Amino acid sequence: MAVVGHHKSGKTTLIEALVKALKRYGRVGTVKHMPGHHVDQGDTHRHLMAGADVVIGIGLGQIVVTPEGSLESALEEMQNRGIDFVILEGFKSSHYPKIAIGGIDVPNKMCDVHDVNDSTVDHLVSMILSL
Repeated sequence: MAVVGHHKSGKTTLIEALVKALKRYGRVGTVKHMPGHHVDQGDTHRHLMAGADVVIGIGLGQIVVTPEGSLESALEEMQNRGIDFVILEGFKSSHYPKIAIGGIDVPNKMCDVHDVNDSTVDHLVSMILSL
């Protein structure tokens, strides 16, 4: 399920709520579309160019980078790690079902969200569990 909307529309706030709610039902992962974030520069790029299949950065958290850089490779990585639910942030043109914030027009839209509250999150979790 992808959460899509314009910049500063509340996507991350909704995803935080969905992650917390879905954790009751299994392991949850997220994939964020970051078109302005360049992994083709700096140390990450050097590691990938040296032949690394996966680069994992560990600090206060962990980030995984693969040379494929595709949504499909990220989803495969989630599956390999035993993740039960994956929430995408962005990926408006993907074929995956979408929750749209702010009335944005996208393909495969399941619903529009105008306000993030407990009732909305419960409804969305029920919808996700039914997929």
